[in-house]
Amino acid sequence: MPEDLFTTLSLTPATLLLLIALAALLESLAFVGLLLPGVALLFGLAFAAGSAGVDLVDCLLAGLVGAILGDGISFQLGRHAAPWVRQLRWIRRHPEWLNRSEAFFQRWGGLSIVTGRFVGPIRPIIPFIAGSCRMPPLRFMGYNLFSALGWAPLYLLPGYLTGMGIQTLPKPLIPLLWSLAVIIFMLLALQQTHRYLHPQSGLYQYCRQHLPAGWQPAPTLMLIFTAILFTSMTLLSLSEPGQYLNRQLLPPLQQLGAQLPLWTLATTLLGDPAICAALALITALYGHWRHRQKQAWGVLIGVGTSLLLNYLLKLLFALPRPDGAALTTFSFPSGHAAAITALVGLSVVWVVHNRHHSVRHLTYLLVAPVILLVALSRPMLGVHWPLDIVAGCAEGLAIAAVYRLWLYRHPAEHQVPIAWLLLLLGTAMLYSGARLSIAAGLYLS
Repeated sequence: MPEDLFTTLSLTPATLLLLIALAALLESLAFVGLLLPGVALLFGLAFAAGSAGVDLVDCLLAGLVGAILGDGISFQLGRHAAPWVRQLRWIRRHPEWLNRSEAFFQRWGGLSIVTGRFVGPIRPIIPFIAGSCRMPPLRFMGYNLFSALGWAPLYLLPGYLTGMGIQTLPKPLIPLLWSLAVIIFMLLALQQTHRYLHPQSGLYQYCRQHLPAGWQPAPTLMLIFTAILFTSMTLLSLSEPGQYLNRQLLPPLQQLGAQLPLWTLATTLLGDPAICAALALITALYGHWRHRQKQAWGVLIGVGTSLLLNYLLKLLFALPRPDGAALTTFSFPSGHAAAITALVGLSVVWVVHNRHHSVRHLTYLLVAPVILLVALSRPMLGVHWPLDIVAGCAEGLAIAAVYRLWLYRHPAEHQVPIAWLLLLLGTAMLYSGARLSIAAGLYLS
């Protein structure tokens, strides 16, 4: 499968190495690296290289050369063109880019080139600052080479080793690993994009200029992404290639679920529509009576909308579940995946919507595994096709994005304790434990 794929895409080993070097260069290039989702891009290219059997040393050398060249060009740009670059309109609109990097460089000197390569917001700017501050070129190149020696393995090895695993896996597991790699790539791309969508970033300002008034960049881009994702999953599920993909991905997931039946079942119960609706109601009441926030009712409305929409979509598409499934209702999209995504997404959006961007970003990252685990538990139990859960997650995320857009216009004055999210998770886990023996009779009999 990997060989056929690379033949189709014309991705020869030399092409992959060139792309890795180019991605590493752009990731390290002054100001350009701020806008590029380099982590996701390098993971995907390294994964492709590992699965194609490209030599690891060659991959690391390509990344090393690209990183050294990127920092070297940035250094020369700062050394010879700093006054001109500083007068560019889009640079002057974001003085914090240079201010933070200059403060970091003044404090740590040459060590800032080493440590700064691994610090996201200032990584591509430190070499530019070093050049503008007239650091000796030979001294800079020493720090540049030393830091790149650690940077290349850190950024490339995870993707390369994951891709290399394809060559040693049993053939039935190869489609699953490819699918997981695609999912990881999309999640990394979303994470990197959201990370740079804070109000001070150039990407944020660019989106604001090109979006209609009142449409905030982050939720608008998420809404567009989820709409495309749901449409793609729908078209795939209705097509022969999508059905073939489902048939290839389901057995290894079922085998994994069979190894951990009780854990899989306990996880899937966290997404039961009944408990999701109950927790949404509790959240609405808590927000209204404890914090005087009418915004909390949006969580209940959103979860209710997700459940109703999911029911209507199942009737519309009327796609059957996998053979031998414990449930007999229609399959597409997954109700559990939609319910848990809507509940978690809406609750988190409400709790952190009036906090700093970095807090929101970190909270989104911490709750994402809950959604992924519950969604994956459905095909692991054999009651949903893999494409069902992707569509269900897209449905829930789209509703959360709409809610976030509304909260931008109607924010709450006071913050809600983030600990409320832990209380919701704890309550859902108690429900799961209480229902485990009853559910085992349905799912595991």
